[in-house]
Amino acid sequence: MRSVPRLPVLTMALASGAVDAFTFLSLGQVFTSNMTGNLVLLGVSASRGRFADAVGSLVAFVAFTCGLALAFRFTRGAGGWAVRTRLTVAAEAGLLVGLLTGWALSGPQLVLIATAALAMGMQSAVTHRLHTFIGSTTFITGALTSTIARHLTPGTGPPHGPELVAVLGALVLGAAGGTLLVVLLPLAAPALALLAVTVTLAASAYA
Repeated sequence: MRSVPRLPVLTMALASGAVDAFTFLSLGQVFTSNMTGNLVLLGVSASRGRFADAVGSLVAFVAFTCGLALAFRFTRGAGGWAVRTRLTVAAEAGLLVGLLTGWALSGPQLVLIATAALAMGMQSAVTHRLHTFIGSTTFITGALTSTIARHLTPGTGPPHGPELVAVLGALVLGAAGGTLLVVLLPLAAPALALLAVTVTLAASAYA
């Protein structure tokens, strides 16, 4: 993954999978990390007249976009794991603390959706700023397309096959872990994502 250490990228991918599993299963079948899937769900909900679910998807999209804009603006000119990049990840962790607390206190669903999506938007901006091949830990389709293209088109750059497999595995592991928490320890369901982002922040100190 170029010069960026693998562990922070993998733990952010794990957090992305965990958050999406939690919000999909617990907050009205909304994705707050994967905006492609979220927009599909928005269209499906609206066409079926399930406007409450459609509003949740719309809130997630708006909050995710705001997270992107805020993080990109704050980290402008920052290279690698600069102080501002770490502060952005710390802010993401703070939002996930708020998500965990709000969930435990049965906070308003739309507020919880917005909090999760804002955090994931900030994470997506961070992984983009790090200039890894993956581009974003919340959008794997592009990396998959690029990897296959490079495998089959000589001279277009390294395919990053093993790295992609690792990121995909982390994403699936996060989703599986998030699902298990929803089933077995529902009050602690958002905790896995928070733990993963905390590990990311700690590992970035060695970058």
